[in-house]
Amino acid sequence: MLYACLGLIILVVLLSLYILFLRRAISETIKQMEEIEQKPERNRKLKAITADTGFQKLLSAINKIYLARQEERIVYQRNETKIRKEVENISHDLRTPLTSILGYLELMEESNSEEEKQEFLEIIRKRARLLQGFIQDFYEISITEGDNYPIILENVEVQGMLKDSMIAYFHEFERKQLGVSIELEDDPAFIIVDKIQFNRILNNLVQNVLKYAKEKFILQQYCSQGYCVIQFKNDRSNITEEELKVIFERFYTGDQSRSNQSRGLGLTITKLLVEKMKGQIEARLEDGLFIIELRWRV
Repeated sequence: MLYACLGLIILVVLLSLYILFLRRAISETIKQMEEIEQKPERNRKLKAITADTGFQKLLSAINKIYLARQEERIVYQRNETKIRKEVENISHDLRTPLTSILGYLELMEESNSEEEKQEFLEIIRKRARLLQGFIQDFYEISITEGDNYPIILENVEVQGMLKDSMIAYFHEFERKQLGVSIELEDDPAFIIVDKIQFNRILNNLVQNVLKYAKEKFILQQYCSQGYCVIQFKNDRSNITEEELKVIFERFYTGDQSRSNQSRGLGLTITKLLVEKMKGQIEARLEDGLFIIELRWRV
C-alpha cells in the first residue's frame, strides 16, 4: 500500500512537472506567435522548445499555415506592385496624347493662320488616333484574358499562313531595308489553332520585328519531337537577360523612359492567345540574335 501511494505521489509530481513545462512551452509559443504577428514581413517560424512529439507536430502544422500565409502575402505584395505600375503606365499612356491634344487646341485658338490651324488639326487627329489605339488595346487585353474569349479551333497549314503573313509585309521589309530569310520545311505541317487568332499572332510578331530589327530577320519553321516550331529571329540591340524575363508583361516597350509611342501590349496579347490555343512561347538571345519561338503539337 505504501509503495502504491509513493508511486502515485511520484506520478502526480511528474505529471505536474510535465504540465508546468507544457504551460511554459505554450506560453513561449504564444509569445513567438505575437512577435510574428507584429512583424510578419520577417518570415519567421515557430521554434520548438520541447522534445514532446505531439507538441512538435502541432508547431509543424502551425508553421505550415504561417508559410502559406507568407506566400500569399508575397503574391499579394507582388500583385499590388504590379497593379500600381500598370495604373501608372495606363495613366501615362492616356495623359500624354490628351495633354498634347489640349496644347494644340490652345494653339489653334491663338493662331490667326488657317495654314497653322490645319497643321495643328492634323497633329490633333494623329494624337486622337493614338489615344484610340491605347483604349482599343486596353479593351483587347481585358477581353483576351477572359475565360469566355471565343476560340474556334481548326486544322491549319502552318507554311501557308507564314507565307501569307510575309507577303502582307513585303513593302514594310523593303522600306526598312531588312535582309529577310525565310526557311520553311517542304512537307506541310498542320496545327490545331484558331485561324484568325493565329494570323493575329503572326502579325504581332512581324510588327515587333519591324519595330526593333536592325538589319536582318530570319523566319524559320520546322518540326521536331512532335512539335511544330516557328522562330522569329532578328538582330536587336540594347536588350538584356533581365528584360527577357519581363518581355511578355504588360506595357514592356524596351524603352524605360516610355517616350516612344509603343503601348507595350502586343507581345502580352500574343502570349495570351498562344496559351489559349495550347501553344508555347518563349523569348531568348542566341548567337547575337533575339528569338521568339512558338511551339504547337502537330
